[in-house]
Amino acid sequence: MAKRAANGMGTIVQRKDGRYQAAVYVLTVHGTRQRKYVYGKTWEEVNNKRIELLDNNRKGVPSISSSMKLGDYLDYWLDEIVRVERGASTYSGYEVVVRRYLKPLLGSRKLNALTPADVRKMLAKLRKMETIHGKKLSARYVQNVFEVLRSALNNAVREELIGRNVTTLVKAPSRDHFEVEPMSAADARRFIRHASEHWLSALWLVLITTGLRKGEVLGLAWSDVNLTTGEFRVRRTVQRVRGKLMFGEPKTKKSRRVLYLPPVCLAALKAHRRDTAERLTEPLNPAPGQPDDLVFITRSGRVVEPRNVNTMLDRVLRRASIDRSRVHDLRHTCATLLLEDGATIREVMEQLGHASITTTANIYGHVLDQAKRQMAERMNQLAAGD
Repeated sequence: MAKRAANGMGTIVQRKDGRYQAAVYVLTVHGTRQRKYVYGKTWEEVNNKRIELLDNNRKGVPSISSSMKLGDYLDYWLDEIVRVERGASTYSGYEVVVRRYLKPLLGSRKLNALTPADVRKMLAKLRKMETIHGKKLSARYVQNVFEVLRSALNNAVREELIGRNVTTLVKAPSRDHFEVEPMSAADARRFIRHASEHWLSALWLVLITTGLRKGEVLGLAWSDVNLTTGEFRVRRTVQRVRGKLMFGEPKTKKSRRVLYLPPVCLAALKAHRRDTAERLTEPLNPAPGQPDDLVFITRSGRVVEPRNVNTMLDRVLRRASIDRSRVHDLRHTCATLLLEDGATIREVMEQLGHASITTTANIYGHVLDQAKRQMAERMNQLAAGD
């Protein structure tokens, strides 16, 4: 028998198959109202689902369904999931992928009608497409588009909008072979010697000895650092997103971490703090949203421009007669030297703030291979009695 809900919320009825259902008018992503059915094994289950939908309606949160177009679902995913759970830089990158590639190629397909063949056709078209600068999309970027789609569909599976993620049935596109280019231990020492003459000598030292990302070191505040124990917290990043300086959360949850500075860094930071106080000139001009106590600032008290860090690094490298490297290569140098010195892959993962140990192993597998060969040589010497 139909059971009437309180406050005129409609009727829950039992179907012939024994399940219960209710109809609710919900707000769609287009701002219109549409009837949506909810189902459950018990009256209470259906009632709870209905209450959740009505509550979302009151909050103005649009309802999503398996029959909506993929393009509409991607808009919802970006705004309600990625924007909330990921950093501003990640959101910006995903938004470009969705707008330029996923929506034009797959946006008109219904979410629940997407097939592996659709995904394969998309990949084939991507390999022929050009960037806005007239160059072909790199294999790495094609894989990036695929991974964004896979992430969006994984969320749809979690929300029980679809039963499976069709990208799991498609062979992932291969990417350009990527090899890290760390400095040797000798080059790293020479770099540190020449960097000591630069006004940001402490920044270069922190980068190469801790493996922080550029945005993480620029977001470091004095309140994050204990100059007595060496303990410091990574809880902020600085990036340019669509031309604007943004202070935000680190890249992933694992990126929020507690690390320790070596004594040589502590000494450099103490000297840097004294020098910074002497260099500051009034009036100060901090960036919007900038914390009051950033470690690395210009004479005007403004956060160091991320793009300028690249230029300054080039100058230090030239003085040290070291081949050109990216700022990110200092991070690779730190990880490689740690592994060569006997650190475990998990220890390096924690140091770098990678989301998973797989990421660390994939990037630094060549270092692990070298370590395995060295272990084999040591065992050979042991067995031979050398």
